[in-house]
Amino acid sequence: MSPGNFPEKLVRFGFTVLEEVPGEELVLGVAGRFWRYDGDLRRIADREAFIAFSEDGCVKGAWNLRVEAAESGGSVLTTETRIRTFGSAAHRKFRLYWIFVGPFSGLIRRGLLRGVRRRTEALR
Repeated sequence: MSPGNFPEKLVRFGFTVLEEVPGEELVLGVAGRFWRYDGDLRRIADREAFIAFSEDGCVKGAWNLRVEAAESGGSVLTTETRIRTFGSAAHRKFRLYWIFVGPFSGLIRRGLLRGVRRRTEALR
């Protein structure tokens, strides 16, 4: 695997860091035509460019990882994804794409959360 931490690897892949609150939350964004074999990703320079992005036929998504204190004294790590489509064709194509990819995306995110849990517990 290439060097760098998880966020650095995502940035190399095409994500943009939209916001980071150390120890609390990381928000990443990506834009393109995700249903294409190459994702047709757009390089987004920063948060402001991501907010302004609205290219017809494309989709943009924001994804976060958030840590909150749990009542039990531990921590809870959550993730949320939000998508915005631009144009009716992009909306239709993304819906079809998500029918097939959505379940696998959920598995990947749950695996990511389990991996973070294992690493955190190993540090105790």
